[in-house]
Amino acid sequence: MRAWSAPELEPLVARLAPYAHASFERAAGLAARLHAEEISPEHWLVALLADEGCAATRAVLHAFADPETIGVEVLALCAGIMVVGSDRTLPFSVLGVEALRTARAGAAARACTRVEPSDLFQASVVRLTPELRARLALLPAAVLDLGVRPSPREGGEGLPAAGPLFRHFSANALRALGTGGRVAAALGRDAIGPAHLVLGALEVDDELREHTALTPTRVRMACSGLDEDRTPLPERRLGGDERLRALLGEIPPGAGTLDVVGWMLARGSEELIALLRRQKVTSALLERCRGVYQDPPPAPYPETPVR
Repeated sequence: MRAWSAPELEPLVARLAPYAHASFERAAGLAARLHAEEISPEHWLVALLADEGCAATRAVLHAFADPETIGVEVLALCAGIMVVGSDRTLPFSVLGVEALRTARAGAAARACTRVEPSDLFQASVVRLTPELRARLALLPAAVLDLGVRPSPREGGEGLPAAGPLFRHFSANALRALGTGGRVAAALGRDAIGPAHLVLGALEVDDELREHTALTPTRVRMACSGLDEDRTPLPERRLGGDERLRALLGEIPPGAGTLDVVGWMLARGSEELIALLRRQKVTSALLERCRGVYQDPPPAPYPETPVR
């Protein structure tokens, strides 16, 4: 299994029982796929809830709660670059994140105050596969290059090129992201790629459709079978946030997954504790389950899926 956690976490992670140790590495992999800067307790809990064999998830099932439903809710609390939906949360793909950052950088260079759907469109089109770009270029009157666009700014300072990624996205641009997420989910994709962002931008912006002579329907047809971004994640090692380091340092040596969830119920964020208690997952429940449910021996297993 590919290692995603930073070497400085190894002394703390080494205190875990083998199965919990393996689950932590899955959590690190999830944080990487969400493009988070650090691993958090929430990432770890999502990884645990996706594994029905571990003691913690079996305890959740004992409470007649649904681990998958809880996992969806916890995923929405995780740090990362993603679109949170009512029934599914999807991260952006590698090229999708590049498109988002390029869109912001382009708007900042033009001294705009907001990132607009046209910025998303332009940054995403250039990251489509050559075959898909060729298909779109063959559509009658299609315009893929918006060229140099004037700044819509009316006084005030332009947006910064750094900082929280979505803070300066316009309402329409945020709608485009949400639409792109729904498109990706409908196609059964695990991430939102450039093709989905192109469709999202066209769906919400009338002027963009008029200027490019592209409609969502025509683009959907052209994208058939070519919409998925399969670019692998770059190699990187993630540290833990302050709460995760506290968790690793405070649970007992040889801790298993029940100990991990027990710490979250006692010391986790208010939102996480409330979510678990709402599902009848309590510290008392975990204590009753000790000795009844045990983590199995560690074994290779696939990475935690992003629902």
